[in-house]
Amino acid sequence: MLANINSGKIFNHSKNYFLNQSEVKKFLDYYFSDEEVKNNIILDAGCRVGDYSIGLIKKGARKIEGIDLSEECIKIAKKKYANNKNLNFRVGEITNLKTFKDSTFDIVICVGTIFYISPKGMEKAINEFVRITKPNGIILVLFHKKKGLIGKTARFIANKLPLNLYLFLINNFAFLLQPFVSFLIGRKVNLEYLKYDILLSLRGIYFGIPIKIPDKFKIKTVTCENCSETTTTSYKIKVPKNKIYFNL
Repeated sequence: MLANINSGKIFNHSKNYFLNQSEVKKFLDYYFSDEEVKNNIILDAGCRVGDYSIGLIKKGARKIEGIDLSEECIKIAKKKYANNKNLNFRVGEITNLKTFKDSTFDIVICVGTIFYISPKGMEKAINEFVRITKPNGIILVLFHKKKGLIGKTARFIANKLPLNLYLFLINNFAFLLQPFVSFLIGRKVNLEYLKYDILLSLRGIYFGIPIKIPDKFKIKTVTCENCSETTTTSYKIKVPKNKIYFNL
C-alpha cells in the first residue's frame, strides 16, 4: 500500500490533542473567503480529530467529509461531533478515495498529511483530489519544505528510536526543546503542539515537494501556530474544467 500505515498508528497517540480553534480560524480565513466556503461540500483529507472540519462548518460549509488513517483519531472525532449531522468521519487512505465519485467536492483540503506517504503516494493522492473535486473547485494542499542538517538529523533520530522510548522522551522532556524549536522555526509553539505536531510527526515524514505543480498555484503560507512560510509550501489549486493531473 502506498500510504504509510505506521503513520496512522503513530498518530493514534495524538488522539487527545486538539488544535486551538482561534488558530484554526486564522488559518482558514487566510486561505478561504467566507464566500468560497459557504454552502459547499468539502473533504478534509487527513482530518485527524476534526479540528479543521469543525472550523469549516463554523465558516459556513454545508457538509464535511473527514478521512484519516488513524482509527483512534476517527473514533474521537465521531464521538466529539456526534450531534453535528453536517460532519462525517471515516477511516481511509488519501491515496485511494474510491469511496467518492468523480467531482463530488467543491473543496478538498489536505493539511499536515500528504508528507507522510511516499513520493509516488503523493502523486496518487493529488490526482485523487483532482478526480473528486468539481471543475472550478479548489484543492488546498500543504507540503513540508526540504530541511537542513538539523531537521534531517532530528528525523533520523526520531525514526531510529523505539517508539515507546521516543514517546517517553516526548512526554517527559519536550519542554526542554520548546525555546530552541520556537527560535528555529520562527514562531512560538505551545508544548502540546511541540509534542504532537512537531516531534511525533517526525516519524515517517517526507521533506520536500516531489510533484510538479505549476508555480501559478503556489501561494504564501500563513504564519500561525501550525505552519509558516519558513517551513511549509502551500498550493491552492483551482481545478480547470478540463481537469489536469500531476506527475513526479
